Amino acid sequence: MTLTFTGTASGVPVSHRRHASLLVAQGNTMHLIDAGEGVAAALSAAGNALSDIACAWISHTHADHVSGLPMLLQAMHLAKRRRRFDILVPPGRELWFERWFEGMYMYSETRSFPLFISAYDTMVNNEDLLVQAIPNRHLDKVRERAAAYGVPAQAWSFVVRAQGCTLLVTSDIAGIEDIAEQLSGIDALVADSTHVPVAELLALAKKHPRLRIFCTHIPPELESQLTALQLRSMSECGGRLLFAHDGMKVSMENDGTWRKEA
Repeated sequence: MTLTFTGTASGVPVSHRRHASLLVAQGNTMHLIDAGEGVAAALSAAGNALSDIACAWISHTHADHVSGLPMLLQAMHLAKRRRRFDILVPPGRELWFERWFEGMYMYSETRSFPLFISAYDTMVNNEDLLVQAIPNRHLDKVRERAAAYGVPAQAWSFVVRAQGCTLLVTSDIAGIEDIAEQLSGIDALVADSTHVPVAELLALAKKHPRLRIFCTHIPPELESQLTALQLRSMSECGGRLLFAHDGMKVSMENDGTWRKEA
């Protein structure tokens, strides 16, 4: 399994990071998890052909997790993609996405490729990568207000399984307890470091000695501390907690170790 960090920023725009997105690849199968602003350019910079990506999984509809999606679709169309593309969204949000794209004149009859928008509970993926959506509490604080506007407030994390490897991608969560029950048998964790204190992630690495943690969703206030935190990770957990940057690529070897490629 190979991970390419195509967007590692928090919700705050910065010059050197794009917003939330992660490309997960196994063999010839590539899935995108979230599609924040700049994802199309990030994929191009990483050398990935847009025609190779099978689908996108959207954890929730905060702007920093979905705002790059229309541009990604436009880039696919301009590249004359022919292969079907699937977008997996929180249940109840399918029509919202369809209307959003239609408002940008992205009609089904004018696209160069078939686009299918499905809820997590209506589609089973049986390719090289198996993805399971796990609900979390990130949007609990806005649920009542969202209901008044007729909008479901749901946020999700993802368990990704491939041959010999299991990955947990938190996306945005309310706290470490949102994922605690899923950590058994997990080889690697891509963790939200905006809403989870780094001290808690370090404690998690020490508690689970086989777990590799990649911190993403990096807030600006953490930037000046990254070098010191990486040294702390080396001393406290053998460097098994890493801080991602845009374009960083890591892959799991046959012996279960992770190798940083870029």
